[in-house]
Parts: sequence; C-alpha cells; structure tokens
Amino acid sequence: MFPSSPFIKDKFLSGKKTDKDLPALKELIDKTSLKDIFDEVESVFGKEAALGRNIKMFLCQRYTDEKLKDIGAYFGVGESGVSQACRRVKDKIRKDKKLERKISKIEKKIKV
Repeated sequence: MFPSSPFIKDKFLSGKKTDKDLPALKELIDKTSLKDIFDEVESVFGKEAALGRNIKMFLCQRYTDEKLKDIGAYFGVGESGVSQACRRVKDKIRKDKKLERKISKIEKKIKV
C-alpha cells in the first residue's frame, strides 16, 4: 500500500519549485491562492486602493499559475494592463525601500 498523497507532498515536495523538466510536478505543488494574496495586500495597503490593486496584480502574476488574461479579468483590465501594472510596481520597489519591505512581508506570508 502506498502512502497518501499528502504524505508524499510533505516528504518530497515541501519547498520545491516547479521544474520545466518535470511539468507534472506543477500539478502536485501547492499554489498560493488569489484570496490569500488579496487578504494580505488589503491588510497592509488597505487605504491605498490604487497601489494595492497594482500590488495584487504583481503578486498574482508572480505567485499563482493564473494567466495574465485571467488576472486581468479579476481587475477589469487586459493582459497588457496587468503587465504594465507589474512593471510599475517593480519600478516603485526599486526606488522605495519602505515599499520593498512591505511587499517582502506580504511575500513571506503568502508563500506556500
């Protein structure tokens, strides 16, 4: 009898990243949910709606397997709108160390 899937995931896949040579691994690794990202961003950037929205797009693009088209659908923008928002957030992070620390804090909480 084989151990259950959660045992295998915990024992062998804990902390593993997806591997282009093992595409089936992508299905087994836990993913960050959109809800987790949204909740964490709102807890840190609650009053800053525009910045929080862009950071949500940035983190969704970075930590979920959602396509740009699907992320854009959540926010009512196209794929290029998501790409532009992500680029703007990256630029702001480079210039603003306080923002960089806030986003790092969120990333630590949402990483599975």
